[in-house]
Amino acid sequence: MRYITVVFSLSEEYVRSQSEQGTTTDPREIWMDGTLIATQEAIQYQNLLEDGTAVAIVQFRGDADRFESIADEEPEIISCAVTGGDPWLAYLQFEPEALQMTLFELFDREAISIDWPMRETPDGLRVTLFGEDAALQRMMTSIPQEMEFRLERAGEYRPELADPIAQLTDRQKEIVRTAIAAGYYELPRRATQADIADELGLAQGTVGEHLRRAEAKIIQSVVV
Repeated sequence: MRYITVVFSLSEEYVRSQSEQGTTTDPREIWMDGTLIATQEAIQYQNLLEDGTAVAIVQFRGDADRFESIADEEPEIISCAVTGGDPWLAYLQFEPEALQMTLFELFDREAISIDWPMRETPDGLRVTLFGEDAALQRMMTSIPQEMEFRLERAGEYRPELADPIAQLTDRQKEIVRTAIAAGYYELPRRATQADIADELGLAQGTVGEHLRRAEAKIIQSVVV
């Protein structure tokens, strides 16, 4: 099974036509009454329902309280619920636009799956898709003309690579788990690297090195 990571963006022609119609040209931005209230950062999950509507869990920054009333003002939004915090999540049920529906149908027809989440970047929405190589190639040639995409990388799909813990060595897992149990990552810390080293019978320098390498792997897998 193969995977591709692509960045989707709207074509210049489509953006121009939307602008002429007075529609916002940045799909990340949510405007209400002429005010920018939220900016989309990632789509954690999205699915088309049998009745033709869709549901999504989307990560935003902005005014969560104001956003929660969006179903009262935007007819295509059926329901909305938000979490607290910053960023925050919105659970939405909505009527997909024609372009969204075309993509839903394309992925379904080619039996292509999405490796969630989809993340917003300055260049567009970064998406990792996986499936049979022939299906991925057909999908790339069937993208609607309103959209453009840039291929970032491709290769054999290995789901375990999406799991940060799976990338650690056995010794790194042992040290990280010991550190967590001892309270090393709590605020304030309840344990030091010396405490972890004593418990495992290792040198403090060895513990420190393993923790730094493990932390780097985990951070890179989540952020990059």
